Amino acid sequence: MADIKKLDVYRGDDLVGQLLDEPELKFIYAQSWLYGQGKPISPTLNFSEKEFSGLPVESYFENLLPEAGIRELLKLKYQVTSTFGLLGVIGGDTASDLTILPEGERPNKPEYQAINWDEVALSFKSSSGPVQAAQQEKGMRISLAGAQKKLGIVLDAQGNISLPLGSAPSTYIVKPDIAGIEGVWASAVNETFVMKLANRLGLDVAPVIYQPTAKSCIIKRYDRVINNADDIQKIHQMDLCQLDQKPSTVKYETDGGPSLLRCYELLKEGGVPASDIKRFLQWIFFNLFVGNNDSHAKNLSIYFLPGLGARLTPFYDLLSTSIYPGLSNQFAFKIGGENKPSHIGRAELCLMAKELGFKERYVLKIGQELSEDLQSQIGAISVEMNLATPVGTEKTMVERLSQHISSNTSQLQKRFFQ
Repeated sequence: MADIKKLDVYRGDDLVGQLLDEPELKFIYAQSWLYGQGKPISPTLNFSEKEFSGLPVESYFENLLPEAGIRELLKLKYQVTSTFGLLGVIGGDTASDLTILPEGERPNKPEYQAINWDEVALSFKSSSGPVQAAQQEKGMRISLAGAQKKLGIVLDAQGNISLPLGSAPSTYIVKPDIAGIEGVWASAVNETFVMKLANRLGLDVAPVIYQPTAKSCIIKRYDRVINNADDIQKIHQMDLCQLDQKPSTVKYETDGGPSLLRCYELLKEGGVPASDIKRFLQWIFFNLFVGNNDSHAKNLSIYFLPGLGARLTPFYDLLSTSIYPGLSNQFAFKIGGENKPSHIGRAELCLMAKELGFKERYVLKIGQELSEDLQSQIGAISVEMNLATPVGTEKTMVERLSQHISSNTSQLQKRFFQ
């Protein structure tokens, strides 16, 4: 990467533009994209200019990279530190529909290698398993944003799994238990449980299953559509940090990231329908009920479905963080000026409603209906998850989650709605 100064940005087989490795990262739209059928890749990188540099470019492309500890490991592995350098080695399959390759290199026909769950499990325990060998041989170039080790796979209707090679797109994401954080255990069961609960409440979430061999939450990618066996269509999406020109390091409101009001404004500016704004309000309440204090702005995205326009994406990264005593007890957003759930009550919810321009009664009704539905459905999710985790710490997590979420919701119901 040391001598590469330009990266080509593709959408499918079409050249969108180039990234230039300069003191301020620069992006230039290709002439064929500007004057053809192309569209801007972001409102902050619109067609008013042919060239962009600085914050609009850095914030858009930096948010395509993995976060936190995983990024640090990638820096050591590839001996690159900049956004440009990292995209040059892992920008082949981003959390969107873009493929980023060294200048002159064109997207290849996707290649895959059959693997099994034992090999996936081994890949999370060892740095030299069959998955790593295939990745190194074919040059794995997949960028999965987030602060946790993940693996992209293709999973077919018969349950067969394949490893994408090179820049080949994945259709599922494998998330094993979070490691390296004291007191955090069975996070894959936690996420699977909470995601299934959200789905049972009709919140529109990415479909998930728990895979016991790999001890992982398997998440279907909503930004990939399989047209046929050889054609995986990528869907364009942007998270709210990208839209607000904030780097991934500024995703929490306390750090200067988007507030709830700003998230609401970004969704409105993005053109999502009223039904998605209601889903946004449901998301706020759901995270409070399950105790997900890590529900920051990067976990909200807009995508652009063919023929349907802009929509709020299915929800993802939902889990109960409050079940782990060592993690933050602050909510990711301030609600009526408060970010400690124990300090949030009816008055704070009414202030939030007023700030967002909604009637108090409307917002409270959304929260109350969701809480009642949650209490009626959590037992069914517990039964389903117990079947998937018959013994061990995973079963213990299911039992504790059910009790924790039900108890937390009951406490909030009293403060919010009585």
